[in-house]
Amino acid sequence: MKVLDKNKPVFYVGDHHGDWGQLFWFINRLKIENCYLISVGDSGIGFRIKKEQLSDIKLLNKKFKKLNIVFMSIRGNHDDPSYYNGDGRIELSNFELIEDYTVMEHNGKLIQFIGGATSIDRSMRKEGISYWSGEGLNFNKDKLQKVDTLITHTAPPWCFPQRFNKMVYDWAQDDGYLLEELTLEREVMGEIFKVCRPSLHLYGHFHSSWSEEVNGCKHRLLNINEIWGEH
Repeated sequence: MKVLDKNKPVFYVGDHHGDWGQLFWFINRLKIENCYLISVGDSGIGFRIKKEQLSDIKLLNKKFKKLNIVFMSIRGNHDDPSYYNGDGRIELSNFELIEDYTVMEHNGKLIQFIGGATSIDRSMRKEGISYWSGEGLNFNKDKLQKVDTLITHTAPPWCFPQRFNKMVYDWAQDDGYLLEELTLEREVMGEIFKVCRPSLHLYGHFHSSWSEEVNGCKHRLLNINEIWGEH
């Protein structure tokens, strides 16, 4: 288990979909440095050919290093899972992509990371280019454990949003299993919470900002490029 430097604060950032220029604009505006910056997914990894993607990641590593920021990210539905798992996983000095179910420790508190979600517009995307069949939440109960903080891309059913909006229903007209799979995914997240029982939960995916305490857990949904930390 990786133990994070207790002298470095941890900040979290919402989806940014590969718009690194915009992300660094927010980082500079908020004067963020000397910290961990953890993305809740949809960093837009994999939308470029592999050679270009790896080159971009090396440049990003240098940029984060100059600010003494260690950037880490779980996978969202708009990320190629191959960069997050197995031999292809990215782990540089200041840029790391986190494998599902990884647990880290910071200041004596345990953090578990679980990525993945379903794209509502998958019917119009191209496999291996803008969509990956392994994008969804992969449930592995044996790897779950009681933690203080849970970082996910999607959320359990009691979190916002609790209902499908018109956009989801529109896409479902061309994707017969979409509503069923979205509902199941949220229910599986609920089962994950029964084991992990965190006191803090951060997630993205829904492009909005929301915070509420439910059953002793403080849930926080981060909007696009929203940066949040308890420090």
